[in-house]
Amino acid sequence: MSELPRARKPDRHSPIRRASPTRKSASGPGDRVASARDVAIYFREDCRTLHDSLQLEMVVAQYCLQIRDVLTTAGVPVGDVVGVGVVAELEGQGDPLSHAILRGVAHLGLGETAARSAEAVARLTGRAIGLPQQVAGVGKSRAVGAWRTSADLDDEFALFAEFEHPYGARHTIALFVEPRGGGAVKHIGLLGAMNELDSDEPFHPNALETMEISAAGALIREVLEGSYGPRAAASDDYRVLIASARARSMVLSTQTGSD
Repeated sequence: MSELPRARKPDRHSPIRRASPTRKSASGPGDRVASARDVAIYFREDCRTLHDSLQLEMVVAQYCLQIRDVLTTAGVPVGDVVGVGVVAELEGQGDPLSHAILRGVAHLGLGETAARSAEAVARLTGRAIGLPQQVAGVGKSRAVGAWRTSADLDDEFALFAEFEHPYGARHTIALFVEPRGGGAVKHIGLLGAMNELDSDEPFHPNALETMEISAAGALIREVLEGSYGPRAAASDDYRVLIASARARSMVLSTQTGSD
C-alpha cells in the first residue's frame, strides 16, 4: 500500500510565500503584501481540476497551514486576518467551487478562519449554492474500519483507520506511535485502502487487532493532541490536520448514532 501523492506541488505558485506584489506595505519602504484576493484566486485555481473530495481536502489542508503561518515583516502573526479575508473573497464568488473549498476549510481549518468558513458555508447553503459533484463529499468521510498492532502500552504500536467519501476511493490514516509521554506520533501516513496490502504483509487487517470506531477515534485524537496540541494546531504537516479531523468525525458519528 503506497503513500498517496500530494494533490499539488509544495509552494507551486504559492500566493502566500511567492505572491506578486500588490501594494506598498505600511511597515516600511520596499516591503510588500499580498492581498486576500490573490490568495483566493490561487486557492480556486489549485482546486479547480481536482477529481475527488480527498484531493480537495489535501489542498485545503496545505493552504490552511500556509495561511496560519503568515507573518508581517515585523514577525507579527496575521494568519487569521489573512484567512478571514480569503473566506470573504471565496464567499463573494458564490459558486459551487468556492462553496466546496469553504466546506473544506471549515472541516480542516483552525481558529477564526475555520469559524468564519463554517458561517459562510451556512449562508451559501441557505442560498441553495450546490457543490461540484466530484468533490461533493468534502468533509463527509466515514470511517469503515480501524486496526492496531500490540495493545501493550509500553511498546510502540501502529494504528490504522480506513475511510470512504460518498465519491472517490477509500483511504487510510496510519499512525506509528511511541510510548514516551503517554504516546507520541513518530510517523504519520495517508495511504490507500487497506485491501491493497498483500495478505501476508505485517499490517494487513488479518494480522492486526480490530478496534471499535469510537475507541480508535478517541485514541487517534489523544495521541495527536499529545503530540501537536488541541486540534493538532502545532503541526506543520497537512496529513496531521486531516487525521485530526477524521478522529473528531469518528467520535462524533458514534455519539450521534447512539442518540
